Amino acid sequence: MTVLASVRADRVSPAPDQTSSPPPPGATASAPLRWWMVLGIWALIVGLQLLIFARDIPGMRMGDPDDVLRLVQVRDLLSGQAWFDLHQYRIMAPEGVLIHWSRLVDLPLAAVILALRPLLGTANAEIAAAVIVPALTVLCTVALAMHAANRLFGCDTAVAAGIIVGLSGIVLHQMQPLRIDHHGWQIVSALGAVVGLHARDPRRGGWVLGLALAAGLTVSLEGLPLTALFIGVVAVRALLDGQWQRLGHAAVALALGTAGLFLACRGLRDMVEHCDAVSPMHIAALGWVALCGAGLAWWRPSQRPASRLVALGVLAIAAGGAAAIVALAAPQCATGAFGGLDPYVKSHWLDNVREGRPIWETTLHNAIALIGAVPLGLWACWRLIQSAPSMPERLRWVQHGLVLLGAVAVGAMVSRAMATAVGIAILPAAWQVRQWRLVAVAQTSSARRMGINVLMLLAALPILPIALGETAWAKLGHPPADRDFAMGSLRGCDFEHGVGALAAMPATDIFAPVDIGPDILLRTHQRVVATGHHRAAAAISDVMHGFLADPEQARAYVAKRHATLVVVCTVAPEMHLYRRQAPHGLAAALLAGTPPSWLRPIALPTTAKTPSNIAAWQVVAPR
Repeated sequence: MTVLASVRADRVSPAPDQTSSPPPPGATASAPLRWWMVLGIWALIVGLQLLIFARDIPGMRMGDPDDVLRLVQVRDLLSGQAWFDLHQYRIMAPEGVLIHWSRLVDLPLAAVILALRPLLGTANAEIAAAVIVPALTVLCTVALAMHAANRLFGCDTAVAAGIIVGLSGIVLHQMQPLRIDHHGWQIVSALGAVVGLHARDPRRGGWVLGLALAAGLTVSLEGLPLTALFIGVVAVRALLDGQWQRLGHAAVALALGTAGLFLACRGLRDMVEHCDAVSPMHIAALGWVALCGAGLAWWRPSQRPASRLVALGVLAIAAGGAAAIVALAAPQCATGAFGGLDPYVKSHWLDNVREGRPIWETTLHNAIALIGAVPLGLWACWRLIQSAPSMPERLRWVQHGLVLLGAVAVGAMVSRAMATAVGIAILPAAWQVRQWRLVAVAQTSSARRMGINVLMLLAALPILPIALGETAWAKLGHPPADRDFAMGSLRGCDFEHGVGALAAMPATDIFAPVDIGPDILLRTHQRVVATGHHRAAAAISDVMHGFLADPEQARAYVAKRHATLVVVCTVAPEMHLYRRQAPHGLAAALLAGTPPSWLRPIALPTTAKTPSNIAAWQVVAPR
């Protein structure tokens, strides 16, 4: 709400270098945003989500291991682990693993649990937090999208923006109940940056933009390309129209905000240069960019060619200096956060994590679902550029279009990032939907009006005809192929009822596939050798070598990690990937029901009516 309040002040105090311009085409007189409209759309979206996930919520059947481990981290924090201590000591014991996540995401979860625990008890407070916090990210998304649309185009377009949020399945997937990892907050921070990008006052807009990007970087360093994209686009616009104030304030806000959040979330305990989280080198690089940006904002280069050329040189020095700082401080990060990963672990684990793969490697169905309203947003940006009544208004949509194109490029390389691109596309897409709606209302023919409305729906929700076709095909007796044959999917693994016996056993180290490790940590007091988190690469390598090795040779990997139990989910894709890669390995033998002599089956009783698909063996001396 602070973001919205700061942007609302745009109307009162224009910046000295602000260029007044006619409103964009299709804009209506802007009225104060009616919060009951925002809350109404939000309540409808969240209500539908609760109906869809009603069966999963009571048993905390989360859809992703990262969500599970996030709750484990928060639980440990509330149990007394230090705020700045991000180790997970029950992974890769005894040293544990330093998790690269941010306490900024833990904070709202911990706050809700603390507030509700006296009323509901710990277990129910955790369930409530896993529902309330994702709902808050939905509220932030709806509010930011509708606020920006209302400021630029009016109330009708704001309603269209809220509706498009509700139709954006890839966005809501990151904000569904029990989805408590950081991806939803990444989308919120990107939309906050969009609000700052479009603010009429370049000073206030710069601060909103910079602080939103700082929050996004703190949540996850995955936001670094998007941050560079926003700052780069603002710099290009400053070269074209002299709006240096927005660039200077955005760069300073970004540097100060990132440094402040680093101190608040990590302190001075961990000053190592990490490739996967904000580190001192990133703060130094952002500080250098802020220094250059502030200098340009103070100087305010004129529009003369000589001044522009000097300003371009300063921008080049800013970008080159930032890159040099990072390269000199951590040359190992040149290939990205996973650049130093063991090739064996990369090929057997990371390359099978579908959400981290390029979009062209997925199915057509998934690609269309991921892209969502992006084509509509790009088309709308082009239309807004063509019909802009002034140069400042044209540049506004050029910069939005460039940011959107860059976000699409990032999403094409890493599928899960496409949700952020969809979020950025919502604002122009809402304008286009409003324009089409006006055309539809003007039609005298009901058939034409209906046709335009249908086309409008398909443009905002392109996956709809494919989904309807697949549903109809399935009704004719042709069920769709399983799309979850990839790491991370745990459908059919009933941990709620399947690991109760493990919770009653003395604490030990469990040799288990990496995807089910977080659920074992959440529901028992046991330790696991590894989870799917890359800083535990050495332990991940041992787990994968063990399950892929000949059953007799696998015992060495189990013994190396002091594990006394082997636990698997027999329907998890990870186990079937192992069997496919090594038909005679340990995983294949366990799935075939022929464990080696050094493993003795353990009965895991369950109260559920259906099999839990959880199986366990105790490590014993070979017969």
